[in-house]
Amino acid sequence: MIQHTTQVRVRYGEVDRMGFYYHSHYVELFDIGRTELMRHIGLTNFAIEAQGIELPVRKVDVDYRSPALYDDMLTVKTELRALPTATIRFDYTVFRNASGDESSEPQQLATGYVMLAFMNRDTKKACRPPVFIMEAIKKAFE
Repeated sequence: MIQHTTQVRVRYGEVDRMGFYYHSHYVELFDIGRTELMRHIGLTNFAIEAQGIELPVRKVDVDYRSPALYDDMLTVKTELRALPTATIRFDYTVFRNASGDESSEPQQLATGYVMLAFMNRDTKKACRPPVFIMEAIKKAFE
């Protein structure tokens, strides 16, 4: 399994009238988490796309537990739990960071996953992950 964490602060323009972080922004957090995990193991979106591979979304699932609020510092934990096949799945947990009080723990706000397919850019057909992607992922799994 590969894990990576990224921190993001909730900006004023991202909250709704209730003062809650707008629900669709969690999917954006997931994308940030995935991008940073892949960058961490040496695979940038640019490098993947330069090899003619695209990663369209097949499925997104979000379970909202508690709202994030304006100015919260969030931690996005991203996990790649299995080697990819024709698809790759990333699992996510979003936490509100502890308030600074020694007794406070990070609060889990949402969980979810995103499944992406590997697709050849020219043919727009599903494909297996290329060798360079598999090598980077396998190395990070060690």
